[in-house]
Amino acid sequence: LDQVSPLAVFSFLVLLDLATALLLRQLAVLYRVARRAAGAGWAEASRKMESTPAVAEDIEEVLSPAFVGLFYLLNPLTIASCVALSIQNLQHFMFTLAIVAAAAGRGGFSAIAVALSLYVCPFTSILLLLPCAALAWQQSRKAREQSGDPEYLPSWQQKLVNCGFIAYCVIFTAMTLGLFACLLGASAASMGGELQFFEACFVSVMAVRDLTPNTGLFWYMFTEVFQRYYQLFIFAFHAHILFYSVPLHLRLGCYGPTGPFIHCGAALGMISLFRPYPTASDYGLMLSAMLVQAELIKESQEYFAFLLSGVMFGLSMVPTMVAVWLGRNAGNANYLYNMTLVVNVFGSLTLSQWVRAGMRLRKRQHQLSYFRKVVLDIVDEVVADPKA
Repeated sequence: LDQVSPLAVFSFLVLLDLATALLLRQLAVLYRVARRAAGAGWAEASRKMESTPAVAEDIEEVLSPAFVGLFYLLNPLTIASCVALSIQNLQHFMFTLAIVAAAAGRGGFSAIAVALSLYVCPFTSILLLLPCAALAWQQSRKAREQSGDPEYLPSWQQKLVNCGFIAYCVIFTAMTLGLFACLLGASAASMGGELQFFEACFVSVMAVRDLTPNTGLFWYMFTEVFQRYYQLFIFAFHAHILFYSVPLHLRLGCYGPTGPFIHCGAALGMISLFRPYPTASDYGLMLSAMLVQAELIKESQEYFAFLLSGVMFGLSMVPTMVAVWLGRNAGNANYLYNMTLVVNVFGSLTLSQWVRAGMRLRKRQHQLSYFRKVVLDIVDEVVADPKA
């Protein structure tokens, strides 16, 4: 990139952001289709008792698909990333492309996008593997077979594991890893068989060798940790993300047609929070993905605005702390680390409240289906035997 003019790089990044915004808009359109397929049960679960239908409709009209795309495109964090000529925008494009392809039922294309995501963002983007596979499987098969309100089934009668999905997920994973291996092979071939690119682009990222301050937690922790414990902390900081996908799938992702969409949004948020080298623009993508599910924002509105203001405060203070510490030498690393801690704590709480809102809506939908079944059974008994 040093040989390319800054104007050409800037133009390329603007086009990437425009494409990402269009993909987010398409994702919001596809989610609205899935929400309608969920029937009246999901709509009733999303409506709070104290809110009127007119207010709910106004909120959904504001958070329209066009608004979601424009929120990402015109977000100051995204614009700042373009001005800084950050290639992070390419990663955002790959993440969004993988989810939109899965939402369109294109499992093979989604696997290609997930492999490209692993190529440009090593390891952390593996969080997209399970939700994209679940979403592609649902959109290509299950969503076409089921529509309307789901029939109530007790929890002990519901299938915890679907053999068809497991087979599809294995094929999806094998395809993704195979394509990723092909990308590595092509890179090695283009470098004349030398593997310096692998050391520079993958091993160094996984080993967190660059400890330049950023908005994440890795740089400070690995500056302070003793060298003999370095590998242990590397393993812990990378491996803990593997424990989130399966529980989220069992609590949300396996309940279609809206659950896989929520799981994909949660995966984007976790990538933004737990990657070794995050930037402020990652939070712009995370918030844009959250806005796709407008009912979850409404469900968690008591805490969402407060937690979001904490994230924005931390992000706005990071440049000030960098200037105080590195520019004027009037502080130390704790000044900046405190702000990055604020950003990550409030970002984690924002994401957790958003996910909890999805779980509450799913539980409420299940309860409404149960009470509807009880009432209908009583009505059927009365109609069948009026004397009783």
